[in-house]
Amino acid sequence: MTNTTTKPTISSVIIVGGGAGGVSVARDIAKLGGASVAITVIDRQNYMDWALASPRMLAQPDDIEKHGYCMPLDKVCQHVAGKHGNIRFRQGAVSKISPKSVTLSDGTLIEADAIVVAIGGQYASGAPWKPLEDQTTKETRIAGFRRLHKQLAAAQSILVAGAGPTGVEVAGELKAAFPDCRIVMVGSLLPNSPTSIRIRMKAALEGMGVVVQEGRVDATAPDSDGNVTTREGGVIENITVVLNAAGFIFKGKELADDALLVDVNERGQFSCRPTLQLKSVDTVFCCGDALEVPQGFYADVKGLVHADETGKAVAKNVVQLLKEKPLVDFKWSSKPIQKPMMTALGPKIGVGFIGLPNFVENFMCRTVKCKDYYMGIKGSHYGKGKTW
Repeated sequence: MTNTTTKPTISSVIIVGGGAGGVSVARDIAKLGGASVAITVIDRQNYMDWALASPRMLAQPDDIEKHGYCMPLDKVCQHVAGKHGNIRFRQGAVSKISPKSVTLSDGTLIEADAIVVAIGGQYASGAPWKPLEDQTTKETRIAGFRRLHKQLAAAQSILVAGAGPTGVEVAGELKAAFPDCRIVMVGSLLPNSPTSIRIRMKAALEGMGVVVQEGRVDATAPDSDGNVTTREGGVIENITVVLNAAGFIFKGKELADDALLVDVNERGQFSCRPTLQLKSVDTVFCCGDALEVPQGFYADVKGLVHADETGKAVAKNVVQLLKEKPLVDFKWSSKPIQKPMMTALGPKIGVGFIGLPNFVENFMCRTVKCKDYYMGIKGSHYGKGKTW
């Protein structure tokens, strides 16, 4: 009688993007699938950028390494793999995504049984709130912030274009770092938030000395006279530097091959089924900001939370697909997600919206987010103090 041993089947998954969404997917696939799923995380950067803290990185670039805002991706992957996961990191720029493969900019083709798109988005103006194309290492990311910080430190007047969650934190952090500098913020103040939080936010910013103005700025720099003209025709005088904190764009059209392109919307986001699979391709999933929110539904405005929640759903369905089991639908919110929300306006000023008395919310914001943008709480989740 002959004994035969069947070798376990190893499935493979490629995750395009090593940000919070991509890492969340990798972690949960490893938990659910163990060593039976070989996971490759691909990113052009060799670090996981804590983009949440980019306003603080600009205001205090010398503290980036201290707080771990740029985390080594190989060590992050090592940590989230745990004892039984099978995750490796590969640095490289992806130039094409196909149903069962990705192509790198150097021509390398990497195949897998399933693909997860977790590419996030970028600011059209090249603002540093997400890493720029040439910031592929921690050192270049930090150097970029230091150069801009030096420029801003010499400025007499800075205009922040955009008054959403990023814009208000940029304006607050800059005023805290450069109290003698005139900071003007132009935009629709927290447009998806309740009136009560907008009133409190405006009062906090103006209490710091920030000029808060409604309008829309398209210019990326002042004219030769130091003026910036708004879309509405208003003129803001004596501006030294313009920083853009609005205008998110996505690279779906550049990266999708012909089979995927039909599922890319005009903004470059991927249109998916409720299972977060692309509408036309079973083997490709999407999570985080690059995922189109279905009409009539809402995503959490806190990008980190949205990335984590959609990442968990994608991870579960990837494993279900590999096991040839039924997939489950992601539950989108039918109402705007307005809380909890915490906004840091510098190391010592924060505005919270949690559902508690205002003074309690603001105190919690100062002690939790303003200190280090949650890194003291979240860092160990990505291996800080353990693998790096």
